[in-house]
Amino acid sequence: MILKTAKGFSLFILCFVISILPDLTRAQTIPVGSFREKQIRIQQLFNDSISASLANRPFDFTTYEKYFEHANSENSWWNKPHYYLHETYLKDRFIGGGLTLGVFEPVVATTFNSKHPYNGSRNNGAAWYGSGFTTEFRGGAFLTSKYLTITFRPHIIFTQNRAFKLPRFVPRDNEGNVLYGHKELGFRLDAPFRFGPDRFTKFSLAQSSIRLHYKSMEAGIGTTPLWWGPGIHNALVLSNNAAGLQHVFLGTRRPLQLPLDIGQIEFKLIGAWPKDSKYYKYIRNTDQRRFMSGINFVFTPSFVPHLHLGITRIIHSYIGEDGLSFADYIKPITNIKDRNPGSVPENQLMSVYFRWVFPGGNAEVYGEYFREDNWADFRDLMMEPGHDRAYTLGIQKIIPLQWIDFAKVNFEFSTLVPNEIDKVRHQTNYYTHSKIRQGHTNEGQILGAAIGTGSASQFLGVEGYFKNGMVGIFAQRVADNDFFHFKFNDRYVYPLPVNSKDYYNHLIHLNLGLNAKYKIGNILLGGRLIWRKTYNYGRYKLSDRAGPSKSGHGEDLINLQLGLSARYFF
Repeated sequence: MILKTAKGFSLFILCFVISILPDLTRAQTIPVGSFREKQIRIQQLFNDSISASLANRPFDFTTYEKYFEHANSENSWWNKPHYYLHETYLKDRFIGGGLTLGVFEPVVATTFNSKHPYNGSRNNGAAWYGSGFTTEFRGGAFLTSKYLTITFRPHIIFTQNRAFKLPRFVPRDNEGNVLYGHKELGFRLDAPFRFGPDRFTKFSLAQSSIRLHYKSMEAGIGTTPLWWGPGIHNALVLSNNAAGLQHVFLGTRRPLQLPLDIGQIEFKLIGAWPKDSKYYKYIRNTDQRRFMSGINFVFTPSFVPHLHLGITRIIHSYIGEDGLSFADYIKPITNIKDRNPGSVPENQLMSVYFRWVFPGGNAEVYGEYFREDNWADFRDLMMEPGHDRAYTLGIQKIIPLQWIDFAKVNFEFSTLVPNEIDKVRHQTNYYTHSKIRQGHTNEGQILGAAIGTGSASQFLGVEGYFKNGMVGIFAQRVADNDFFHFKFNDRYVYPLPVNSKDYYNHLIHLNLGLNAKYKIGNILLGGRLIWRKTYNYGRYKLSDRAGPSKSGHGEDLINLQLGLSARYFF
């Protein structure tokens, strides 16, 4: 489907191919969310030799190797590169023609939820953690030459998907049968609260791609999940919370130095084809294929070498009878004036962000400011820049200790709850749209922040690192779709005090977790345990006119999640 639909983009790719020359380099990418990304982020807080923003991921393995030339230590697993590509190469004589064949290290993981679906961090790619057991396998192989790399790196998931207590506000047909849409937004968003009533197996191409690469540049097609922005737990525009999009791309795979020592840039321009889940049945658009174009651009000035400034833009539309043109692929660059030019419905999202690293202080601060919709004109922007806004702020700090190598502290605050502008001007649930009814989703999961539309999160985590392992604890409060709560409960409720409305029935999750990693020989073991209390699970008592109770309605629910993983280094 990519090759058939990407004719308009072929000229873009062709121009790039003509301009390249052979270059001996490896073009494998570091998967978004992998422990190697965490290694690089730790290294960046220790020394000033790592200039990448880490806001245009994935980045390539060559960059990973280069950064670890300046590693702080060679004795600890968290601070030592694992050359899995080196040790899995087969000799060229077995392949011929300058081609090299390699095998990726295998990863096996299992996750258990005791009471109801819960995805933990929920940045799990194609995986969805239902009630019961979910087992995953990642692995694969690659074929690479001087400037062409073909990667097959699938993600296979088996989900037990046990039955659980249904929340309120789930969509049903005329006979009362559950339709599995979003539990509060129905089919306004293609994000099922459950993927059917039965166990299932899912196969995703995941980190698979065909890449042409030359020095800092690359182009190609693939299904690799993308992460745009500086956030660690929530990326407001693109994250690996959903399966990777089918997409074509052109951009940098590591920072590109600008002339005259101005600074460096990173960027990625994509054209993508999001997929609907089979539980999306909104009748008006079930047969309409979506197209998504997007760009992420990061600038790092030379006079502040550890300050990274970025902007992202996404445009969703339906593919018309005439197909796509080249202009459709570059809309995020060229269409910067009108909210909805012409008669073609579009859903526009954008954000600006920063990440500032202080290697001398072993710390970083970062933030992202997001708008669900474009402004009508400059005057509209000046009047209400906060219309349909969301934001993330975070800080991360490393603290050297004597009895272990160091501790890492991270605080991140994210909100996708609309502000008070809603009192005078309509604001929408983020990632939804009145015309593009599937919303900002792929295969039934949100492409942006893992906490979901209308929600807010406060996360605090502390991790301790030592030679062969790490142990961490964290606490997180999530207000689940608070925007829905404010809309539904905008009324006076007896017997609350005069002028008080229903302020007890928020759907709140309290997550307390423990995670650990330990390396034994060539195996890196991982584990996590999360105790999760959901206050007002299901929002069952929202129609109780007798009023809320401070002690709750007995509808709180506790879920335990246990996760185990093993990664083998060849």
